Amino acid sequence: MRAAARFVVRLAAAFALMAAAVWMVGLDRIRIQIEHADLRWFAAAVAVMAVSQVVSVLRWETIARIFGLRVRTGAMAIAYAQGMTLNVLLPGATLGGDALRSVRLQQLGNPLGVSALSVLLDRLSGLWILCALSLLTGLGLFVLLGFPAAHSAAGSAAHPPGPPWLARHVATFFGIYLLGLVAVCALPWLPLRPRPVPSAADHPLPLVRAAVRIWNRISELHELALSQRGALGRSIWSSAAVQVLCAVTLWLCTRAVGGHAAYWQVQAVAAPIFVAGALPVSYGGFGAREMAALAAFPLVGLGADLGLTASVLYGFVSVVLGLLAAPAFAIGRHRHGG
Repeated sequence: MRAAARFVVRLAAAFALMAAAVWMVGLDRIRIQIEHADLRWFAAAVAVMAVSQVVSVLRWETIARIFGLRVRTGAMAIAYAQGMTLNVLLPGATLGGDALRSVRLQQLGNPLGVSALSVLLDRLSGLWILCALSLLTGLGLFVLLGFPAAHSAAGSAAHPPGPPWLARHVATFFGIYLLGLVAVCALPWLPLRPRPVPSAADHPLPLVRAAVRIWNRISELHELALSQRGALGRSIWSSAAVQVLCAVTLWLCTRAVGGHAAYWQVQAVAAPIFVAGALPVSYGGFGAREMAALAAFPLVGLGADLGLTASVLYGFVSVVLGLLAAPAFAIGRHRHGG
């Protein structure tokens, strides 16, 4: 019952966020832009995202090897493809796919805890470098182009850059946004280390005993990750490549719906959009991602409706790849059966 309740709550949250975003822009406006989308740009977006997923597999393999796990590139590619399919079919964004990848890596003869740690670090390293790229790009727009130049660079009658009150204070909001990215990028250097606590094996409450065991295991895995901090830095280039390719995919989606955004503008606001898409209140990324795009695009002079429509199209790209990856389940069953 609890699992069913969580499913319903996540599904309802995703639909509520999506409905709110569409209501703010207007259903007819979104529908017209989607209907007139250029399929050539959309096909290019699918191709670029497919390449990003291949690089993602290689990044995950690199991280798994750092922890001494047994890896097979083919098996990990199949697991990643299966995870892509789950991510677009189940509510909860990337949780289902990441859990499946952890189990698949365990089935290669690895401890589940370290397998899950490799998946978590694969996810977190990508999100961290995403924030770093958005910060650097945003600073470049702010310093080199300044405001209102960066704000008006892509504004048009077709995609107005947001309400008047936002236009008046866009530099302030953009500055706050950049400070938020600075804070996120500084997290790995903050002294935030979970410390193990004494065993509670004799505690009368099973819940307390379980909580202590879980906390101490988290502490162990955290120390393991810190011990490999230098080696993990080797995956930063593949993480950067993945995030650049994802931002290019979103930029291609803006082109598909008739937007005239520069890639740098999209990269500057990609962080909140993709982070929101990974939150467990999304369905296949839909919902929270669209709300974030609605708020983020006007910060760099792009229309809120363009952000929403491009985000929806980006979700369609993910769905296409997820469905194309579905046969990986049959391949996986055949391999396990053999």
